[in-house]
Amino acid sequence: MNIIRYISGCCIAAILTVMPLDSHAQWFGSRSEQINTPRIIVDGDWERTPIVDMTADETIEFSFDEMSHRYHRFTYYIQHCNAQWEPSDILESDYLDGFNDQPIDDWQNSMNTTFDYTHYRLVIPNNEVRLKISGNYRVSIREDGREVAFFKFCMTEGKTLISAKISGNTDIDTHDSHQQMDLTVNYGSLTVRDPAKELYTVVMQNRRTDNAVFNPTPTYDAGNRLTYEHCRQLIFTAGNEFRRFEVVNMYEYHMNVDLISFHDPFYHATLSQDTRHHAYKYDYDHNGRYLIRYNQASDSDTEADYLFVHFNLASDRLTGGRLYVYGHFTGGNLTSKYEMEYNEREKAYQSTVLLKQGAYDYQYLWVPDGESAGQTKPTEGDWYETKNEYLILLYYRQRGSRYDRLVSELKIEN
Repeated sequence: MNIIRYISGCCIAAILTVMPLDSHAQWFGSRSEQINTPRIIVDGDWERTPIVDMTADETIEFSFDEMSHRYHRFTYYIQHCNAQWEPSDILESDYLDGFNDQPIDDWQNSMNTTFDYTHYRLVIPNNEVRLKISGNYRVSIREDGREVAFFKFCMTEGKTLISAKISGNTDIDTHDSHQQMDLTVNYGSLTVRDPAKELYTVVMQNRRTDNAVFNPTPTYDAGNRLTYEHCRQLIFTAGNEFRRFEVVNMYEYHMNVDLISFHDPFYHATLSQDTRHHAYKYDYDHNGRYLIRYNQASDSDTEADYLFVHFNLASDRLTGGRLYVYGHFTGGNLTSKYEMEYNEREKAYQSTVLLKQGAYDYQYLWVPDGESAGQTKPTEGDWYETKNEYLILLYYRQRGSRYDRLVSELKIEN
Protein backbone atom coordinates (compact mmCIF):
# COMPACT_ATOMS: atom_id res chain seq x y z
CA MET A 1 0.00 0.00 0.00
CA ASN A 2 1.21 3.55 -0.72
CA ILE A 3 2.62 5.71 2.07
CA ILE A 4 -0.24 8.14 1.54
CA ARG A 5 -3.47 6.80 0.12
CA TYR A 6 -6.56 8.72 -0.91
CA ILE A 7 -9.54 6.90 0.57
CA SER A 8 -13.31 7.39 0.16
CA GLY A 9 -13.20 10.66 -1.73
CA CYS A 10 -11.30 12.92 0.64
CA CYS A 11 -10.07 10.89 3.61
CA ILE A 12 -6.31 10.57 3.87
CA ALA A 13 -4.55 7.77 5.68
CA ALA A 14 -0.84 7.97 6.42
CA ILE A 15 0.88 4.61 6.63
CA LEU A 16 4.54 4.27 7.59
CA THR A 17 6.48 2.26 5.04
CA VAL A 18 10.05 1.10 5.56
CA MET A 19 12.14 1.57 2.43
CA PRO A 20 14.33 -1.38 1.41
CA LEU A 21 18.07 -1.08 1.24
CA ASP A 22 19.14 0.52 -2.02
CA SER A 23 20.60 -1.52 -4.85
CA HIS A 24 21.65 -1.01 -8.46
CA ALA A 25 18.09 -0.01 -9.26
CA GLN A 26 17.89 3.25 -7.32
CA TRP A 27 19.44 6.62 -8.11
CA PHE A 28 18.04 8.09 -4.90
CA GLY A 29 15.61 7.28 -2.14
CA SER A 30 14.30 8.30 1.26
CA ARG A 31 14.15 6.30 4.46
CA SER A 32 11.40 8.46 5.97
CA GLU A 33 8.04 9.64 4.71
CA GLN A 34 9.04 13.08 6.01
CA ILE A 35 11.60 13.37 3.18
CA ASN A 36 10.18 14.15 -0.27
CA THR A 37 11.31 15.21 -3.74
CA PRO A 38 14.98 14.19 -3.71
CA ARG A 39 16.60 15.71 -6.79
CA ILE A 40 20.00 15.65 -8.49
CA ILE A 41 20.91 18.48 -10.87
CA VAL A 42 24.24 18.59 -12.70
CA ASP A 43 25.70 22.01 -13.47
CA GLY A 44 22.28 23.68 -13.34
CA ASP A 45 20.74 21.42 -16.02
CA TRP A 46 17.70 19.50 -14.72
CA GLU A 47 17.79 17.16 -17.74
CA ARG A 48 21.34 15.92 -17.18
CA THR A 49 22.00 12.37 -16.06
CA PRO A 50 23.73 12.45 -12.63
CA ILE A 51 27.21 12.20 -14.14
CA VAL A 52 29.85 14.87 -13.58
CA ASP A 53 32.79 15.36 -15.93
CA MET A 54 35.84 15.80 -13.70
CA THR A 55 37.76 17.42 -16.57
CA ALA A 56 35.28 20.33 -16.58
CA ASP A 57 34.45 22.82 -13.86
CA GLU A 58 31.06 21.28 -13.08
CA THR A 59 28.97 21.12 -9.93
CA ILE A 60 26.34 18.67 -8.77
CA GLU A 61 23.42 19.74 -6.60
CA PHE A 62 21.41 17.50 -4.28
CA SER A 63 18.17 18.74 -2.76
CA PHE A 64 15.18 17.44 -0.84
CA ASP A 65 12.24 18.66 1.22
CA GLU A 66 11.64 17.82 4.87
CA MET A 67 7.89 18.08 5.48
CA SER A 68 7.83 20.61 8.31
CA HIS A 69 9.10 24.08 9.19
CA ARG A 70 11.21 22.68 12.01
CA TYR A 71 14.97 22.84 11.42
CA HIS A 72 16.76 19.50 11.28
CA ARG A 73 20.52 19.21 11.50
CA PHE A 74 21.21 17.01 8.48
CA THR A 75 24.74 15.98 7.63
CA TYR A 76 26.13 14.31 4.52
CA TYR A 77 28.59 11.46 4.12
CA ILE A 78 30.22 10.70 0.75
CA GLN A 79 31.31 7.14 -0.08
CA HIS A 80 33.23 6.01 -3.16
CA CYS A 81 31.81 2.80 -4.68
CA ASN A 82 32.91 0.21 -7.21
CA ALA A 83 31.12 -0.48 -10.48
CA GLN A 84 28.58 -2.66 -8.63
CA TRP A 85 27.82 0.17 -6.15
CA GLU A 86 29.54 -1.59 -3.26
CA PRO A 87 31.88 0.49 -1.04
CA SER A 88 35.37 0.71 -2.53
CA ASP A 89 38.32 -0.69 -0.63
CA ILE A 90 40.12 2.63 -0.34
CA LEU A 91 40.64 5.26 2.33
CA GLU A 92 38.45 8.34 2.55
CA SER A 93 41.52 10.49 1.89
CA ASP A 94 42.03 8.65 -1.42
CA TYR A 95 38.84 10.06 -2.92
CA LEU A 96 37.92 13.06 -0.75
CA ASP A 97 39.73 16.34 -0.28
CA GLY A 98 38.13 17.56 2.96
CA PHE A 99 36.04 15.96 5.67
CA ASN A 100 32.83 13.93 5.77
CA ASP A 101 29.85 14.38 8.11
CA GLN A 102 29.53 18.10 7.40
CA PRO A 103 26.16 19.81 8.10
CA ILE A 104 23.88 20.96 5.28
CA ASP A 105 23.62 24.67 6.00
CA ASP A 106 21.69 25.76 2.88
CA TRP A 107 17.99 25.51 3.83
CA GLN A 108 14.85 27.60 3.49
CA ASN A 109 11.24 27.25 4.63
CA SER A 110 8.41 27.02 2.10
CA MET A 111 6.25 30.08 1.55
CA ASN A 112 2.43 30.22 1.22
CA THR A 113 1.98 26.47 0.73
CA THR A 114 -0.65 24.12 2.12
CA PHE A 115 2.09 21.66 3.03
CA ASP A 116 4.80 23.09 5.26
CA TYR A 117 8.24 21.96 4.19
CA THR A 118 11.87 23.01 4.44
CA HIS A 119 14.00 22.84 1.31
CA TYR A 120 17.58 21.61 1.87
CA ARG A 121 20.29 21.98 -0.73
CA LEU A 122 23.84 20.61 -1.01
CA VAL A 123 26.30 21.49 -3.79
CA ILE A 124 29.54 19.60 -4.46
CA PRO A 125 32.31 20.71 -4.67
CA ASN A 126 32.04 23.28 -1.89
CA ASN A 127 34.31 24.93 0.66
CA GLU A 128 34.39 21.75 2.75
CA VAL A 129 34.85 18.92 0.23
CA ARG A 130 36.13 18.15 -3.25
CA LEU A 131 36.26 14.82 -5.04
CA LYS A 132 39.60 13.57 -6.27
CA ILE A 133 38.96 10.51 -8.43
CA SER A 134 36.43 9.21 -10.94
CA GLY A 135 33.92 6.44 -10.30
CA ASN A 136 30.60 5.87 -8.55
CA TYR A 137 29.66 7.88 -5.48
CA ARG A 138 26.94 7.54 -2.87
CA VAL A 139 25.86 10.48 -0.70
CA SER A 140 24.18 9.54 2.57
CA ILE A 141 21.98 12.18 4.25
CA ARG A 142 21.92 11.61 8.00
CA GLU A 143 20.30 12.92 11.15
CA ASP A 144 21.73 11.89 14.51
CA GLY A 145 23.72 9.17 12.76
CA ARG A 146 20.63 7.65 11.07
CA GLU A 147 20.34 7.72 7.30
CA VAL A 148 17.17 9.49 6.12
CA ALA A 149 17.93 9.70 2.38
CA PHE A 150 20.62 8.83 -0.15
CA PHE A 151 21.76 9.88 -3.61
CA LYS A 152 23.95 8.19 -6.22
CA PHE A 153 25.98 9.84 -8.95
CA CYS A 154 29.01 9.23 -11.13
CA MET A 155 32.22 11.11 -11.85
CA THR A 156 33.75 10.47 -15.27
CA GLU A 157 37.21 11.14 -16.67
CA GLY A 158 35.62 12.24 -19.94
CA LYS A 159 37.65 10.03 -22.29
CA THR A 160 36.13 9.36 -25.73
CA LEU A 161 36.38 5.57 -25.87
CA ILE A 162 32.83 4.48 -26.77
CA SER A 163 30.79 4.50 -29.97
CA ALA A 164 27.36 2.96 -30.43
CA LYS A 165 24.25 2.89 -32.60
CA ILE A 166 20.67 1.71 -32.07
CA SER A 167 18.60 -0.18 -34.62
CA GLY A 168 15.07 -1.58 -34.83
CA ASN A 169 16.47 -4.37 -36.97
CA THR A 170 17.38 -6.86 -34.23
CA ASP A 171 18.45 -10.47 -34.01
CA ILE A 172 14.99 -11.49 -32.78
CA ASP A 173 12.65 -9.28 -34.86
CA THR A 174 12.68 -6.61 -37.57
CA HIS A 175 10.89 -3.30 -37.06
CA ASP A 176 8.69 -4.78 -34.41
CA SER A 177 9.01 -4.47 -30.62
CA HIS A 178 12.73 -4.35 -29.81
CA GLN A 179 15.82 -2.20 -30.26
CA GLN A 180 19.37 -3.51 -30.45
CA MET A 181 22.63 -1.76 -29.69
CA ASP A 182 25.88 -2.23 -31.56
CA LEU A 183 28.71 -1.08 -29.32
CA THR A 184 32.44 -0.53 -29.70
CA VAL A 185 34.92 0.16 -26.89
CA ASN A 186 38.32 1.45 -28.00
CA TYR A 187 40.60 0.91 -25.03
CA GLY A 188 43.95 1.37 -26.78
CA SER A 189 44.79 4.47 -24.73
CA LEU A 190 44.50 2.43 -21.50
CA THR A 191 47.01 -0.08 -20.16
CA VAL A 192 44.85 -3.21 -20.35
CA ARG A 193 46.27 -6.73 -20.16
CA ASP A 194 43.06 -8.63 -19.45
CA PRO A 195 39.91 -6.81 -20.71
CA ALA A 196 37.59 -9.39 -19.15
CA LYS A 197 38.94 -8.55 -15.68
CA GLU A 198 39.93 -4.89 -16.04
CA LEU A 199 36.98 -3.43 -18.00
CA TYR A 200 33.33 -3.33 -16.92
CA THR A 201 30.47 -1.96 -19.02
CA VAL A 202 26.95 -0.89 -18.02
CA VAL A 203 24.17 -0.06 -20.49
CA MET A 204 20.93 1.66 -19.42
CA GLN A 205 17.77 2.62 -21.26
CA ASN A 206 16.14 5.90 -20.18
CA ARG A 207 18.20 5.85 -16.98
CA ARG A 208 16.41 2.70 -15.82
CA THR A 209 18.53 0.25 -13.90
CA ASP A 210 15.93 -2.42 -13.22
CA ASN A 211 16.43 -3.62 -16.82
CA ALA A 212 20.04 -2.46 -17.26
CA VAL A 213 22.68 -4.71 -18.78
CA PHE A 214 25.77 -5.23 -16.64
CA ASN A 215 29.03 -6.23 -18.30
CA PRO A 216 27.75 -7.88 -21.50
CA THR A 217 30.02 -10.33 -23.28
CA PRO A 218 31.74 -8.81 -26.34
CA THR A 219 31.43 -10.51 -29.71
CA TYR A 220 35.18 -10.27 -30.23
CA ASP A 221 38.34 -8.51 -29.04
CA ALA A 222 40.55 -6.96 -31.70
CA GLY A 223 43.48 -6.40 -29.35
CA ASN A 224 42.65 -2.84 -28.36
CA ARG A 225 38.98 -2.75 -29.24
CA LEU A 226 35.95 -4.64 -27.93
CA THR A 227 33.10 -5.06 -30.37
CA TYR A 228 29.52 -5.96 -29.44
CA GLU A 229 27.61 -6.94 -32.57
CA HIS A 230 24.66 -9.36 -32.69
CA CYS A 231 24.85 -9.37 -28.92
CA ARG A 232 21.62 -10.78 -27.49
CA GLN A 233 22.32 -9.10 -24.15
CA LEU A 234 22.03 -5.69 -25.82
CA ILE A 235 18.49 -6.19 -27.13
CA PHE A 236 15.96 -4.03 -25.28
CA THR A 237 12.18 -3.98 -25.43
CA ALA A 238 11.38 -0.68 -27.11
CA GLY A 239 8.46 0.48 -24.95
CA ASN A 240 6.45 3.56 -25.91
CA GLU A 241 6.86 7.28 -25.39
CA PHE A 242 6.33 8.41 -21.81
CA ARG A 243 2.98 9.81 -20.79
CA ARG A 244 3.04 13.36 -19.41
CA PHE A 245 1.15 15.67 -17.10
CA GLU A 246 1.61 19.19 -15.75
CA VAL A 247 0.38 20.81 -12.55
CA VAL A 248 2.12 24.17 -12.61
CA ASN A 249 -0.80 26.17 -11.20
CA MET A 250 -3.59 25.08 -8.86
CA TYR A 251 -6.11 27.31 -10.63
CA GLU A 252 -5.43 26.34 -14.23
CA TYR A 253 -5.76 22.98 -15.94
CA HIS A 254 -2.78 21.88 -17.95
CA MET A 255 -1.67 18.78 -19.80
CA ASN A 256 -3.48 15.52 -18.95
CA VAL A 257 -5.17 16.90 -15.81
CA ASP A 258 -8.90 16.22 -15.55
CA LEU A 259 -9.63 17.89 -12.21
CA ILE A 260 -7.88 19.94 -9.54
CA SER A 261 -9.79 20.07 -6.27
CA PHE A 262 -9.20 21.28 -2.75
CA HIS A 263 -10.18 18.99 0.11
CA ASP A 264 -9.29 20.98 3.17
CA PRO A 265 -6.42 21.25 3.89
CA PHE A 266 -4.76 19.84 0.73
CA TYR A 267 -5.00 19.96 -3.06
CA HIS A 268 -5.68 16.95 -5.27
CA ALA A 269 -5.06 16.53 -9.01
CA THR A 270 -6.97 13.79 -10.81
CA LEU A 271 -5.28 12.92 -14.08
CA SER A 272 -7.25 12.11 -17.20
CA GLN A 273 -7.96 8.41 -17.31
CA ASP A 274 -5.23 6.52 -19.14
CA THR A 275 -5.80 3.47 -21.29
CA ARG A 276 -3.49 0.68 -22.33
CA HIS A 277 -1.66 1.59 -25.51
CA HIS A 278 -2.33 -0.62 -28.52
CA ALA A 279 -0.21 1.35 -30.98
CA TYR A 280 2.84 3.59 -31.01
CA LYS A 281 2.00 7.09 -29.81
CA TYR A 282 4.47 9.81 -30.71
CA ASP A 283 4.95 12.56 -28.14
CA TYR A 284 7.73 14.98 -27.32
CA ASP A 285 8.60 13.54 -23.96
CA HIS A 286 11.73 13.85 -21.82
CA ASN A 287 12.40 10.11 -21.43
CA GLY A 288 11.10 10.03 -17.86
CA ARG A 289 12.39 13.33 -16.47
CA TYR A 290 10.49 15.81 -14.35
CA LEU A 291 10.76 19.54 -13.61
CA ILE A 292 9.64 21.20 -10.37
CA ARG A 293 7.75 24.34 -11.40
CA TYR A 294 5.06 26.73 -10.19
CA ASN A 295 4.45 29.19 -13.02
CA GLN A 296 3.78 32.16 -10.72
CA ALA A 297 6.69 31.60 -8.36
CA SER A 298 9.94 33.50 -8.21
CA ASP A 299 11.51 30.41 -6.63
CA SER A 300 9.73 27.11 -7.29
CA ASP A 301 11.98 25.27 -4.85
CA THR A 302 10.22 26.95 -1.91
CA GLU A 303 6.95 28.27 -3.42
CA ALA A 304 5.72 25.21 -5.32
CA ASP A 305 3.12 23.34 -3.30
CA TYR A 306 2.53 19.65 -2.75
CA LEU A 307 -0.61 17.85 -3.84
CA PHE A 308 -2.00 14.35 -4.11
CA VAL A 309 -1.82 13.16 -7.72
CA HIS A 310 -4.30 10.42 -8.66
CA PHE A 311 -3.22 8.05 -11.43
CA ASN A 312 -5.91 5.97 -13.13
CA LEU A 313 -5.33 3.31 -15.80
CA ALA A 314 -8.43 1.65 -17.32
CA SER A 315 -7.57 -2.02 -17.77
CA ASP A 316 -8.68 -5.54 -17.19
CA ARG A 317 -7.05 -7.02 -14.13
CA LEU A 318 -3.59 -8.40 -14.87
CA THR A 319 -2.50 -11.55 -13.07
CA GLY A 320 0.82 -12.88 -11.88
CA GLY A 321 2.54 -9.65 -10.94
CA ARG A 322 2.29 -6.04 -9.79
CA LEU A 323 1.79 -2.73 -11.57
CA TYR A 324 3.74 0.43 -10.76
CA VAL A 325 3.71 4.04 -11.86
CA TYR A 326 7.25 4.95 -12.87
CA GLY A 327 9.31 7.98 -13.86
CA HIS A 328 12.55 9.59 -12.76
CA PHE A 329 10.61 11.07 -9.85
CA THR A 330 10.61 7.57 -8.33
CA GLY A 331 14.42 7.45 -8.32
CA GLY A 332 14.25 4.07 -10.03
CA ASN A 333 12.30 2.57 -7.14
CA LEU A 334 9.66 -0.05 -7.87
CA THR A 335 8.32 -0.19 -4.32
CA SER A 336 5.00 -0.11 -2.49
CA LYS A 337 5.00 3.70 -2.57
CA TYR A 338 4.39 3.59 -6.33
CA GLU A 339 2.37 0.39 -6.59
CA MET A 340 -1.11 0.56 -8.12
CA GLU A 341 -4.17 -1.20 -6.77
CA TYR A 342 -6.99 -2.61 -8.87
CA ASN A 343 -10.48 -1.14 -8.46
CA GLU A 344 -12.94 -3.85 -9.46
CA ARG A 345 -15.90 -1.49 -9.60
CA GLU A 346 -14.21 0.97 -11.95
CA LYS A 347 -12.18 -1.65 -13.82
CA ALA A 348 -9.03 0.38 -13.41
CA TYR A 349 -5.66 0.41 -11.69
CA GLN A 350 -5.33 3.39 -9.35
CA SER A 351 -2.63 4.99 -7.27
CA THR A 352 -2.17 8.22 -5.33
CA VAL A 353 1.28 9.80 -4.99
CA LEU A 354 2.25 12.95 -3.11
CA LEU A 355 4.16 15.13 -5.58
CA LYS A 356 5.43 18.67 -5.82
CA GLN A 357 4.03 20.99 -8.48
CA GLY A 358 5.69 20.62 -11.84
CA ALA A 359 5.83 18.79 -15.17
CA TYR A 360 6.27 15.01 -15.05
CA ASP A 361 6.90 12.13 -17.43
CA TYR A 362 5.54 8.77 -16.32
CA GLN A 363 4.60 5.31 -17.53
CA TYR A 364 3.18 2.10 -16.12
CA LEU A 365 5.51 -0.85 -15.53
CA TRP A 366 4.39 -4.41 -14.93
CA VAL A 367 6.67 -6.57 -12.74
CA PRO A 368 5.90 -10.32 -12.94
CA ASP A 369 6.03 -12.31 -9.74
CA GLY A 370 9.56 -13.42 -8.92
CA GLU A 371 11.18 -10.82 -11.18
CA SER A 372 12.63 -7.36 -10.55
CA ALA A 373 12.62 -5.78 -14.01
CA GLY A 374 9.58 -3.84 -15.15
CA GLN A 375 7.83 -4.65 -18.44
CA THR A 376 6.16 -2.12 -20.73
CA LYS A 377 4.34 -4.56 -23.03
CA PRO A 378 1.21 -5.17 -20.88
CA THR A 379 0.41 -1.45 -20.52
CA GLU A 380 2.45 0.70 -22.92
CA GLY A 381 3.24 -1.79 -25.66
CA ASP A 382 6.65 -2.17 -27.31
CA TRP A 383 7.23 -0.35 -30.59
CA TYR A 384 10.52 -0.08 -32.44
CA GLU A 385 9.81 3.57 -33.40
CA THR A 386 10.01 4.72 -29.76
CA LYS A 387 12.61 7.41 -29.11
CA ASN A 388 14.69 6.09 -26.25
CA GLU A 389 17.83 7.37 -24.59
CA TYR A 390 20.69 4.95 -23.92
CA LEU A 391 23.59 5.48 -21.55
CA ILE A 392 26.83 3.48 -21.69
CA LEU A 393 29.32 3.58 -18.81
CA LEU A 394 32.84 2.16 -19.08
CA TYR A 395 34.71 1.33 -15.86
CA TYR A 396 38.41 0.44 -15.66
CA ARG A 397 40.37 -1.17 -12.85
CA GLN A 398 44.02 -1.49 -13.81
CA ARG A 399 45.80 -4.55 -12.48
CA GLY A 400 46.94 -3.80 -8.94
CA SER A 401 44.48 -0.93 -8.44
CA ARG A 402 42.00 -0.94 -5.54
CA TYR A 403 39.08 0.93 -7.13
CA ASP A 404 37.07 1.22 -10.35
CA ARG A 405 37.60 4.33 -12.46
CA LEU A 406 34.79 5.59 -14.68
CA VAL A 407 36.87 6.45 -17.71
CA SER A 408 34.20 7.07 -20.35
CA GLU A 409 30.45 7.50 -20.82
CA LEU A 410 28.25 7.97 -23.84
CA LYS A 411 24.60 9.02 -24.16
CA ILE A 412 22.81 8.38 -27.43
CA GLU A 413 19.23 8.47 -28.73
CA ASN A 414 17.90 6.31 -31.51
